This record gives sequence, structure tokens and C-alpha cells, in this order.
Amino acid sequence: MAGRKSKRVRTIRRVSVGFLGANTRFSGDLVDLSKTGLLMRSSEELEPETLGRIGIEIGLDVFRSVVKVRRRVPHVGIAFQFMQMSPHDRELLHRLLLSLEGHLGK
Repeated sequence: MAGRKSKRVRTIRRVSVGFLGANTRFSGDLVDLSKTGLLMRSSEELEPETLGRIGIEIGLDVFRSVVKVRRRVPHVGIAFQFMQMSPHDRELLHRLLLSLEGHLGK
């Protein structure tokens, strides 16, 4: 297995993630996050390569990205890869990563 392309940050506080895809909509909790994707706790079943959109509320703003399902993680949830996001959303992702990393040492 190849090494990770970017550092994953685990969450210690509840962060809700919403998913919207063709004929499906659900939400779950963020397990971990990186610059390239996220792992979401959910019992939903999605096939690898499924495309959709995710949203994460960050204060008064919402981070949004087009995502692709990478794999199902048994007993945890779904791993998504970020496929497309605006420069504004890239900045929101950076802020969220910094916020989550800041809670690691506490």
C-alpha cells in the first residue's frame, strides 16, 4: 500500500458532514480530515467511485467540495477524496485543518 499523500488529522470534537449524491442524502460525523480527503462515520453504503458533494459547517460559513468515494472502512464509514473545490473552499479547508490540529495538544 502506498503512503499517504497528506497528513490526516483526527477529530476530537463532533463535526457534522453532509453528503448529497444522485438519489441519496445523509449526514454523519467527521472521523479524520486531510488536504486530499476525509473519513466520515456512517452506516450508509456507497460504491467506490461514486461522485457527490459534501458540506461541513465552519462557523457561519460552509465548506463544500465535489468528492469521490474511495472505499468503505469496515465498522467506521466512508472514505472520500476531494475532487473539486473553489479557492474559497480550499481556504476553509485549511482553516478547519488548523482548528482541528490546534485541539490535538489540549
